Amino acid sequence: MIALEVARISLASILAHKLRSFLNLFGIIVAVTTIVAVISVVSGLNEYAANLIGQLGPNTFVVSKFGIIASREEFLRAIRRKDLTDDDVEAVRRLVPKALRVTGRIFGSKAVYGDGRRLADTIIAGAGPEFPWMVGIELQDGRFFTEGEAGASRAVAVIGTDVKDELFPHVDPIGRMVAVDGKPFRVIGLTVKQGRALGQSQDKFVFVPIGAYEKAFGRSQTVDIFVEAPDSASRAAVLEATRVALRARRGTGFRDPDPFGVVDAEALNALWKNLTFAGFALVIWISSISLLVGGVAIANTMFAAVIERTHEIGVRKAVGARGRDVRLQFLLEAATLSFLGGVVGVLLGWAASAAVEGLTPFPARVTPLLVLSGLAVSTLSGVLAGWLPAIRASRLDPVEALREE
Repeated sequence: MIALEVARISLASILAHKLRSFLNLFGIIVAVTTIVAVISVVSGLNEYAANLIGQLGPNTFVVSKFGIIASREEFLRAIRRKDLTDDDVEAVRRLVPKALRVTGRIFGSKAVYGDGRRLADTIIAGAGPEFPWMVGIELQDGRFFTEGEAGASRAVAVIGTDVKDELFPHVDPIGRMVAVDGKPFRVIGLTVKQGRALGQSQDKFVFVPIGAYEKAFGRSQTVDIFVEAPDSASRAAVLEATRVALRARRGTGFRDPDPFGVVDAEALNALWKNLTFAGFALVIWISSISLLVGGVAIANTMFAAVIERTHEIGVRKAVGARGRDVRLQFLLEAATLSFLGGVVGVLLGWAASAAVEGLTPFPARVTPLLVLSGLAVSTLSGVLAGWLPAIRASRLDPVEALREE
């Protein structure tokens, strides 16, 4: 009952100074909002990235001209490398017999026409018939092109659902024609809807045999080489054999770095962890500054409250209140103040994460643990900020305090 009465008195004091209390809570609100919003979004992005990276497969890697670029210097070095070609694909296929699948991929962005309609900025990808199985693409209708069609560079195409919805909204696209740069392709397959990844649609594409792509649009681009090992045990050996084969074709010196990049699920995951670590570090920095500002504000408020209520403290001590009762009152007042700031911060953080989830393809997960953590951090900050003022109030001499008006 004593604790409840102290809490009631603390809340009444806060409500008596609403504007001052809110202004003093601003730092706490910013800190908790940042914690809840950013951590919920980053956690959701981690889940999203894990699913996206998992599509590549643990035993598949990609050799490309650029690889993973993390700085301007890396880009400038990579852009000077020689393009990878179909001959490199064939060399890997021939010199790395342990590889389960090897295929090249080349792509560009062009407008696609069909049934009198136009769809701009569509990805046109040329690859081998093995490619869909290496990256987890599935069909909902029709079929993929065969080895024979790929070898003969047949003008056949598999399209994504965005292409179907825009060009053939009310008819079956299988057997119909699409035109890219005036080159006709017959649609033979329609993929399962894949949704969006990193803000980009994964269904706005036309997938054709790599020979047909080069026949229609030329061979001016570098080719990405997709290689799949039979299992995780042989993956390292397949990767090393691929590196040796490509380095030999380019006459790379023993001590020279690879004149190409390698991308796999492990490398993408490491890159993503570095990015999210930087995000968490930024959250900690912003939250720490905000909590410090909020804590100083609450401490100043509580010191002011001790001065304003010196006479009240004297009266309470005169009628039997102990020093620890006074200390508890001020600690509860500071904790209640910061707890309310935490509640507002959680609500604002939840609203921000919901907005991110609604406006982007990224999920945002506001978990009960995250909410409790935000409230705990804010409340603990209030207790720490109110400790010295509470000690000062508890040590006031009742006789001296009663003289204050």
